[in-house]
Amino acid sequence: MNQHHCRVLEQRGLCSDIWRMRLHAPELVEQATAGQFIHLRVDSRIAPLLRRPFGIHRVDREKGEFEILYRVIGEGTALMTQIRVNDTVDILGPLGHGFDLAGDYTDAIVVAGGMGIAPVFFLIDELLALEKKVSLFWGARLCEEIFVKPAQLKARGVDLHLAVEDGTLGHAGFVTDLLPTFLEQYGAEATFRGFACGPNPMLNTLQRIVGEESSRWDVSLEAHMACGVGVCMGCGVKDHQDGYRMVCSCGPVMNLKEVNLED
Repeated sequence: MNQHHCRVLEQRGLCSDIWRMRLHAPELVEQATAGQFIHLRVDSRIAPLLRRPFGIHRVDREKGEFEILYRVIGEGTALMTQIRVNDTVDILGPLGHGFDLAGDYTDAIVVAGGMGIAPVFFLIDELLALEKKVSLFWGARLCEEIFVKPAQLKARGVDLHLAVEDGTLGHAGFVTDLLPTFLEQYGAEATFRGFACGPNPMLNTLQRIVGEESSRWDVSLEAHMACGVGVCMGCGVKDHQDGYRMVCSCGPVMNLKEVNLED
């Protein structure tokens, strides 16, 4: 297990409750692949006791830096906002299995909902480096959560489709509403690879939309993780053989057709 004491290079609020932290960790960055996560110790005191998992948002391999995104939702993440530039944080990682980018596909469809956008930017960077055509479907509750200007993504060649539940930008509703019509253009042929990250209800809907089509979908699952390495058995997800897979050690990225995400 790789433990790193990382210097904080940037700590910035992107909107009312979403923050971005940039850290220096050359060894971690060298090993990281899109879809993996880190386990961060929030504070050196006893409480909060458990580390917090965060998907790797972006990496800069030349500078040895990486970024995470986090939403302030409880004591641990509230304490994280008090971390300052040049502070040192205790991190385990990179952990888990990332996205499988291999294959002769030309098109990549990426679906992200809520904080599922966090690991997607790293994924998109890697897909573009492989010269794949990327279509990003990004869903959020509020317009302010679209923290990157759409023009910046489009300038990089990303085909962007936005869905904001409050109706202030793009489609008014869920991001999965946009998929059926878009996927019809591919017919029954597996001419693309699908990638997704978001809450289980979104991924459950994606399962129903995809059905039995032949294309592969890799999905990054969200779960509460105590240990991050498969020991505590607290982040299990059902598979289609009536067993369980640990999100932290078997994932967080898994084949959408091999997990059971029904409520």
